[in-house]
Amino acid sequence: MSRISLKLPVGALTVSGLTAASMSSCGAQQQKPNVVIIMTDQQSFNMLACEGNHALTTPNMDRLASNGYRFKRSYVANPVSQPSRYALFTGRFSSDVGIKDNTNNSARAASTHAYDEQCGMGYVFTRAGYDAVYAGKNHFYVGANMLGFTNLGGDPYDGCAEAAEKFFSTRTGNTKPYLAVFSFMNPHDICLGAGLTPRFYDPSVTYLKGLKDATAHLLEVKNGLNKAEYDKQIPPLRPNMAPIDGQLPQLSVLNPPDAKNFTIDDWKQYTWMYHRLTENVDALIGRVLAAMDKAGAWDNTIVVFTSDHGDMQGSHGLLFKCVPFEECQKVPFIFVGNGIKKNFADNTTLVCNGSDLMPTLCDLTGVTPPSPLVGISLKPYLTGQGTPQKRDYIITETYQSYQITDGRYKYTVFEIPGNPDMLTDLQTDPLELRNFINDPAYAKVKADIKGKLMTNLKERGLLPLSTDKEVKKKTGQE
Repeated sequence: MSRISLKLPVGALTVSGLTAASMSSCGAQQQKPNVVIIMTDQQSFNMLACEGNHALTTPNMDRLASNGYRFKRSYVANPVSQPSRYALFTGRFSSDVGIKDNTNNSARAASTHAYDEQCGMGYVFTRAGYDAVYAGKNHFYVGANMLGFTNLGGDPYDGCAEAAEKFFSTRTGNTKPYLAVFSFMNPHDICLGAGLTPRFYDPSVTYLKGLKDATAHLLEVKNGLNKAEYDKQIPPLRPNMAPIDGQLPQLSVLNPPDAKNFTIDDWKQYTWMYHRLTENVDALIGRVLAAMDKAGAWDNTIVVFTSDHGDMQGSHGLLFKCVPFEECQKVPFIFVGNGIKKNFADNTTLVCNGSDLMPTLCDLTGVTPPSPLVGISLKPYLTGQGTPQKRDYIITETYQSYQITDGRYKYTVFEIPGNPDMLTDLQTDPLELRNFINDPAYAKVKADIKGKLMTNLKERGLLPLSTDKEVKKKTGQE
């Protein structure tokens, strides 16, 4: 596929950036900016061609990166769909409402209602005069009320792209600002194990239209390739496939038990499938961008691209998500729009998309943010205007752990009896192969960073940590 260039109207972001005239008039003579959020599911930070991954082509994601600001150190609030999405669209941790996992029932959904109308992004922007619409996968705890969004419908595959095409085609002449979310499923279908786990063949796995279709089609494609063609499309396997010191089997309840018996060929097939599913969703994103092109929808519009979490890809012998490691915690996070730096890769700023998306969008659009929020506005980084808020660390969580990250050190406390606390050093050990928790050379670092984490948890009423029995109950294991 060839790279697609942005086709923007005069006055919008062009290949040479913003003109002085458009910068001086931005906001002064125009309505509040439109916002378009494009999401994927389970896409790790390294699954972009513009990140140097030569085993896949992502021209549409790369198009956004080349015309916008890309945060390369972006973590999710929680590396599994529902709690991550709750954070993204409320600016609050899901633990604030007593939930940290994907299990769902009416009682749990009811527990979020106190925050829905106050913090739900759809409600916040609707109160500010926006049309707030959503298409594709939502996976919110709150179900039908959609956090204040009007549901455009559509399955999270072709249906989401079709909803985007219809939406942009009907906005001609409508001057009301909008917040539109287009949320795609893939590369999440890798959760079917690339056809290598029994779940793929389970007839009960039919809860979403198209859930198996892409995988089944790609298996046919794979079978039609000769060995040389197939091998050329597979990147080297992850270099950190050994478990970290002290890692227990129950670290991830979602890791399929048969994964421990994967052969090298199985891992290659899994990796190949993950890359192809990413290309699959890139093509669907291309349809959204083409619809924006056709409608002339780029002027005075902010576009955000991100994912709800990544995939372990075999690192530490694990598949899927839910664990406090880089592969499933770090995701793409890209902003495009008037006044936003172009083709800028930020290697230093530590961000959490779940915490920072809401305050950033409110700041960029002039919408009053809900309060309180745990994140910061990234507008000063994106535009070069204003003073960036100082941040020493971010807090993240999983269904059975809490973690603090300062950009170099990551300290994790677990709610799994017997699983040791974890201290990793991303500067000396970026692949997180070693747990420095008992290393005397890290004693001071350990004391300092753990103290900050425990203070945060105490202030949020999250101490004492849950017992093993409570964790099992929360995750449906009892």
